[in-house]
Amino acid sequence: MSTTFLTGADAPRVLALSARDEEAVAASCERLAARLAADPSLRPDDVAVTLAHGRERFAARRAVTGTDAAGLAAALRDAARDTRPTEPAGTLVLDLGDGSAAAGGAPELPQVAEAVALAEALELPAGADRSAARTAAVLHGTGAWLAARGLRPAAVRGRGPGAAAAAALLGALPLADALRAAATGSPVPAETGAGAGAGAGAGAAEAAGTALVVRLAPAGEGRGEGTGTELYLDPSSARAHAELLAALWRRGVDVDCSLDRAGRRVRLPGYPFRRSGPVTGPAADLRPLTPHEQRWLFHDLVRRGSAAEHAQCATAVLPGPLPERATADAALAALQQRHPALRTVFTQHGGRWFARTARTPVPVTLLGPDERDEARARVRHATVEESFAVADAPLVRCALAPAQDGWAVALAVYAPVAAAASADELLAEWAELAGAPLHPAAATL
Repeated sequence: MSTTFLTGADAPRVLALSARDEEAVAASCERLAARLAADPSLRPDDVAVTLAHGRERFAARRAVTGTDAAGLAAALRDAARDTRPTEPAGTLVLDLGDGSAAAGGAPELPQVAEAVALAEALELPAGADRSAARTAAVLHGTGAWLAARGLRPAAVRGRGPGAAAAAALLGALPLADALRAAATGSPVPAETGAGAGAGAGAGAAEAAGTALVVRLAPAGEGRGEGTGTELYLDPSSARAHAELLAALWRRGVDVDCSLDRAGRRVRLPGYPFRRSGPVTGPAADLRPLTPHEQRWLFHDLVRRGSAAEHAQCATAVLPGPLPERATADAALAALQQRHPALRTVFTQHGGRWFARTARTPVPVTLLGPDERDEARARVRHATVEESFAVADAPLVRCALAPAQDGWAVALAVYAPVAAAASADELLAEWAELAGAPLHPAAATL
């Protein structure tokens, strides 16, 4: 397979910048444009890698595409004159479509090549449509490439071969089974969200106009920007891949815009230092982070998504009817009163990180019934595995779900705020407060 689709000399580059406010990011664009124009030895690939992996991410953003230093410098000057504020992305949805987007050929991406090779090697029954399996493979590989760049949609959907690819991306089916389903026209699990209830939440966000939908579409139906609530990707176009990542970055999505191009970190112009008024301290309800909190928070912010690895989680299955929401919420609120650290929220103020104590207790997540009855796994997924956020989000979570012989509960807490208490001990306290003390048969795992 050729490797020039996104890495050849004439392939597009993306330069993604951010700063603390719109004035600062505009100045940063001007400074970088001047540096590119003045230094012929500065490689765009080195600039892209440095921006993608060597800079902190801020709210005000710009991103430009181009194939050489001169074109990128001109685009940066245009971006500096763009006075539109950065618009938040909202709820992300990935729509793989019906397979027509794959008609332009398979993009030369490793994830696509791997999926297509599997589709071509499958043993299929007589009459099966191998081209449908290959189409699903292209869509799955493109979605996997986007996921590797940092796209974390709340829901993934598709139709025909796109539905099979979506099921594989979400883990509802192994890829081989999904490709067979596409080839034989067999049904696949319906649209699913990346976390419990996320699919329904994404649908509500679309209805309210607050969702950002990334659509795979054939050439001519849009590249990159689209409308205010839609972005488009033609899988066969390298330019469209670059423009989509740039558009996502401009909307506040922390995607990796280096496009896997080889580069090294270089010294670039720094952020402009401006003092617009007297220096003031943080708000009264903010406190500095402890060294322990700083170490873990910064580690998980840099790794983007590793916080779930540092969340303690305990689960249990108990007999009897599922507690009422009011009872479950009251027990969790009482637990947070007993352990004030569980009400900690990490937040930014003036470009620095602080901690505050949430005034409103965290509600319990109630999951609906599931025919597969994987209640323990579902509540764990709802509290930890759907990306445990650490910025401006509760650091303790609790979820309940009906089970075949009773109900399941999971309680997860970010390790740096758990103090001396373990997740098992906290779950046992919550269960006692909820009037359902843990028995030996309901031992936590």
